[in-house]
Amino acid sequence: MRHIHVIGAGVVGLATALRLQQEGHKVALIDRNGPGEMASRGNAAGIAWTDVAPLASKGIWRKIPGWLLDPLGPLSVRPAYALKILPWMLRFSRASLPDKLKHSVLGKAAINKASLPAWERLWQSSGTRHHVFMKGCLEVYTEHSQIEGVRKGWQEQREHGIEVEELNGNQIRELEPDFSENVVGGALVPGWMSVDDPHALCLSLAEAFERNGGKILKSSVSHVQPQGDHIVLHLEGEEQILSDHAVIACGAWSKTLAAQLGDKVPLETERGYNTTFSEPNVALKHAVMVPGLGFAVTQLSHGLRVGGAVEFGGLEMEANWKRADAMAEKASRLLPGLNRENGIRWMGHRPSMPDTLPVIGHSKQSDRVTYAFGHGHHGLTQAAITAELVSDLICGETSKIDCTLYSAQRF
Repeated sequence: MRHIHVIGAGVVGLATALRLQQEGHKVALIDRNGPGEMASRGNAAGIAWTDVAPLASKGIWRKIPGWLLDPLGPLSVRPAYALKILPWMLRFSRASLPDKLKHSVLGKAAINKASLPAWERLWQSSGTRHHVFMKGCLEVYTEHSQIEGVRKGWQEQREHGIEVEELNGNQIRELEPDFSENVVGGALVPGWMSVDDPHALCLSLAEAFERNGGKILKSSVSHVQPQGDHIVLHLEGEEQILSDHAVIACGAWSKTLAAQLGDKVPLETERGYNTTFSEPNVALKHAVMVPGLGFAVTQLSHGLRVGGAVEFGGLEMEANWKRADAMAEKASRLLPGLNRENGIRWMGHRPSMPDTLPVIGHSKQSDRVTYAFGHGHHGLTQAAITAELVSDLICGETSKIDCTLYSAQRF
C-alpha cells in the first residue's frame, strides 16, 4: 500500500483520488480552495466523449483573425498578455499542420472513446450515477455557410462510430420549440451525456472519497521535491509532507510544479466565462453547442447556463464580465424567451495545451510524480479515464491507451 497525495481537488483530482483509493492505496487530496471550486465548478456539464477534432484543426487560422477583431467574440487576447501568449500561439499553429494534427486526432479520439465506460465504472463504484443522464447534444448554426464547413467534421465523427444526424432549422425547433428562426440547421449527437450540476458531482465524489477514509487537506503546494524513495511536498506555512507518490492534478496551476521537475510544458490558461440563470423562462431538453458563436447552453438542475468562449489573459488579470454578458445577449437571439434577470456570472481557468491533448504520465525527474492536467475543455469528460490511466502508471499495469501520446516529454 502506497501513501499517495493528489494535488488538486477538481474533477480530475477527485476521480484520480477515488480510483487510487479503490486500488488499496492510502490517499489524501490537497487543494487550497476545496473540492470542485475552480474550473470544475463552472464547466458546461457535458460528458463530450463524442468529440474527436482538436481545437488546433485544419483551417482554424482562417477564422482566428476575424475572432480577434471582435473583443467580445469567441476568441480574444488581452492586449497586455499578447506577447506572453505568442509562443503558445506558435505551438498551436504547428499543431494544426497535417502530421501534428493526425497525432492530436488519434490521441483525442482514443481518450474520449474510453471516457464514457470509465465514467460508468466510477459512477457505479462511488454511488454518483444519479448526477448524470443522456440527453444528447444539438449543434446549431445561424448561417447555412457554417453548416457546409462542418459536414466533414460530422463525417469524421461517424467514422469513429459516433452517431450524428444532420437536421434543418424546423427539425431542430421540433426538438426544442424555444429556438427562434435564427437557427437554420445543425446536427443531433444523441450519445452526448450531461450532468445535473458539475459542482454537485464534485461534492458527491468528495463525499465518497472521505466516506472511504480519504483525507482532504485545504492548503497549497509550493514545491514538489523528489527525495530518495519519497516525495517531499512543501505546503504553505513551511509545513512539509512526506509521501510515497504525488499526482499533480491542479489544472492551470500545474505548470509551475512541472517546471520544478524538469518538464517545461506549454500550458496556458483559457479563461472561460458563463452566466447561470435560475429562472430562465425556457427549458432545454438537450445540451446545445453554438460553435459559430463560441458558446454552449446547458440546462442544469438549478438553472440554465450560457457560457464558453476563449480569452487569453493569464491567471492574474481581472475578469472582463462584458464577455459573459455578450454570450448571454447572443443566446437571446436564439432563445428569445430567455429571462436574463438575476443571472450569476462566473469566470474560470481552463488548463489548455496547444495540441488539445492532456498531460498524463510520469515526470522527467522522478516516476514517483505523475501528471494529470491540461485537459482544456474536456476535464469533466476525461476525468475518469485519466484516473484509470494514472492508476495503471503508478501500479505498473498495462494501460488501456498508449500514454506516450500524453507524455509531458512529447514537446
